[in-house]
Amino acid sequence: MARSDGSAAGAPAGKQPPVRRATPWRDRGYLTFVLLDIPMNLDDSILNVGLPLWLVNRTSAPHALAPAFLIINTVTVVVPQISVSARAEGPRRATRAVLLYGAMMFVCCAFLAAATRGGTWAATAVLLAAALVVTLAELMRSVSSWEPAVLLAPQDARAAYLGVAGMSQSIQKSAGPPLLTGAVMAAGPAGWLVLGALVAGLSVVQRRACTRRLRTLARPAPKRGPPPRRCPRGSPQGRPSCLTVGYFGR
Repeated sequence: MARSDGSAAGAPAGKQPPVRRATPWRDRGYLTFVLLDIPMNLDDSILNVGLPLWLVNRTSAPHALAPAFLIINTVTVVVPQISVSARAEGPRRATRAVLLYGAMMFVCCAFLAAATRGGTWAATAVLLAAALVVTLAELMRSVSSWEPAVLLAPQDARAAYLGVAGMSQSIQKSAGPPLLTGAVMAAGPAGWLVLGALVAGLSVVQRRACTRRLRTLARPAPKRGPPPRRCPRGSPQGRPSCLTVGYFGR
């Protein structure tokens, strides 16, 4: 049975179309953040792959020094982690942590490049310093990757966005070790310096991209008023009575 307004009896009047939720695969700004976040996770490969292999193959430091890297990492991560996370809370501090990460990665790579020069004691001291700095970079990464990944995602689709953001760590764990062994370490000390400069430069780009997106998300959405209703056919267009009834007679 049809109604007087022409709509079907079983169809609900004024049914709204389904709301489309934001998807991260069509969000270029968020995908840019995820792609730039891949090299922002290289500290993991440097600690577990780069440092031990560089110690054994290219320096005069004793091979028994390798377990000390994990000890330094464990102690340094456990003790100041809460204080570092508290000091880097919020959008401004989180984006600043991205720059700190890039600076620490450059210092770590410079230490690794310098470890090939000097005697046993000098190489040992430089490698231990590199292990400490890369651990501090790991602390910065825990903030500079996770905090922006949450802040840059829409609230109604945050779970899907965080799932895509987690791919950066997985990709780094697959591509990081071959990159270090096949390109960086094969190039010698210059390879470490190029890698450090590249990560530091990308951290600047990442911070600008995060700041730009945060400003975009902070802008209030434009308010849209109710659409005007047209007068029915045969009614005199433009009369105040027709316009008033058309707008308030819903």
